[in-house]
Amino acid sequence: MKLSLTAAAREDLLALWEYIAVHDELAADRYLDQVRERAMELIPHPELGRSRPEIFPEIRSLLCRNHLIFYRIEKEMIQVLRVLHGSMDLPYQDYVEDE
Repeated sequence: MKLSLTAAAREDLLALWEYIAVHDELAADRYLDQVRERAMELIPHPELGRSRPEIFPEIRSLLCRNHLIFYRIEKEMIQVLRVLHGSMDLPYQDYVEDE
C-alpha cells in the first residue's frame, strides 16, 4: 500500500506551512512533519481513521492535532484528498478532484 496526495491536499499543506511560517518557519516544518508522520500511519492501518459518510461516500478522516487528514482507500493506495483545520465548515469543502 502506498500514500498519494491530491493537488488539493498539497495546496492545503503549503497554505498551512505558509500560515505557521509567518511566525516561525521551524515550527511550520515540525507541524508538517507531524502531519506527514500521522498520514504514514495509514499505510499499515488504512482503516485507522473514522468513516465520514456525512461528508462524502467512502471518505475517512484522521485527526492530527487541530487538522483532519481526509482520505480514501483505493486498491493499492491511500489517497489523501485534503488536510483541513477542524474548525472549517467541513461538509462544504471540495474533496474530489475533477477526473
